[in-house]
Amino acid sequence: MKGVQLTAPGQYRLRRDLPVPEPGPNEIRLRVAAAGICGTDVHICHGDPSMNGMIAPPVVLGHEFCGHIDKLGAAVDAAKFELGAFASAEMHEVCHECAACRDGAYHACATARIRGVNMDGAFAEFVVVSASNVVLLPADLPVQVAAVLDPLGNAVHTAMKVPVAGRTCAIVGFGPIGAMCGEVAAFVGSTQIYVLDVSDHALQRARDWVERRSLHDRVTIVDARKNPVEAVVAGTGGGVDVALEISGHPDGINNAIQMVRPAGHVVNLGLPRGDAVTIERFSKNFIFKGLTMHAVVGREMFRTWHQMLDLLKNGLDIRHFITAEMPLESFAEGVERFGRGEEQKVVLYPGERA
Repeated sequence: MKGVQLTAPGQYRLRRDLPVPEPGPNEIRLRVAAAGICGTDVHICHGDPSMNGMIAPPVVLGHEFCGHIDKLGAAVDAAKFELGAFASAEMHEVCHECAACRDGAYHACATARIRGVNMDGAFAEFVVVSASNVVLLPADLPVQVAAVLDPLGNAVHTAMKVPVAGRTCAIVGFGPIGAMCGEVAAFVGSTQIYVLDVSDHALQRARDWVERRSLHDRVTIVDARKNPVEAVVAGTGGGVDVALEISGHPDGINNAIQMVRPAGHVVNLGLPRGDAVTIERFSKNFIFKGLTMHAVVGREMFRTWHQMLDLLKNGLDIRHFITAEMPLESFAEGVERFGRGEEQKVVLYPGERA
């Protein structure tokens, strides 16, 4: 089969001679219909040192995808998984034995491995996953949307960690995940949303989103280079109820903490480039305000998947975030365009587009 294989840090190529993977016991093979490019893929393909401890080349990349069930491994319940069924999968393979797993928090598994990072993934014609990770999808879900359920799940997990319905919130960082967080927050009924970024391109995308969705009465765009904390605190009369920190930048993290009202919540998804982040005026800005800080990793298995499929069923529309679709052979172009911020989401097709 063809697939995009990482051969060494920062080195990858499209191969056409990869063996078609065979499902082992309790595994399922899916024929990939579409796959999305993630920021993690960009870091891997650019040889970012922060990823070198996680990757395991040679490995087929790709962890956002949808496809159709192609073959069942031994012991898989054929009554539950029909051949040809439309599906996606949680790509974190968990141990089921660590304290987090025993507590039902599989998304925080201490020894999780990730397909497309240190196990073969979905930038290929076929991918094998554990049967317990497969998520069956509605047959009428658009394939390009189904291909990016992984990042949408991150956004749903972030926005619903402290439910923003009926609350004010700030979204710090309007990249693909931040944009999806905004869509989710608006859809579920956040009363006022502040969107912050430092990129002119991202700020314009946010303005375009507000215009397209007619959200002028509920969304305020803030240039984070110009006293963002003061703008949000003044606009809300004391600070937002919840800040969703997506940027991972130390300034963004500190701004998120400072713009939340006393007894409010900060939800952190963004990953800093360095190993340490300094919290400014920690006692005043955090302890004495009585804040609660939450960490988001991936998607809750499988609560988040159920939440997001329910949101999509009820009208959540993210198709406008997919700004480029191309064949798998154009992977290198897609990675570069996505990495430069020219595209919000790029979807690849290993075969004929459905």
